[in-house]
Amino acid sequence: MNAPAWRVWLVGALMVLWGVLALRFVQRNELVMAGLCALLMIVNGVTLWRLTQHGK
Repeated sequence: MNAPAWRVWLVGALMVLWGVLALRFVQRNELVMAGLCALLMIVNGVTLWRLTQHGK
């Protein structure tokens, strides 16, 4: 891993929080905001994947 542990935990926590927020917006039928939160969750997932790649 080429990132400090605190950064991996931070990005993981952000992913979880964006997912929870997206579900809350879906329940309130605010699909645009839910889509934005889902997009940010995916971006954080890609960042997490890049941070935890081995050999780079």
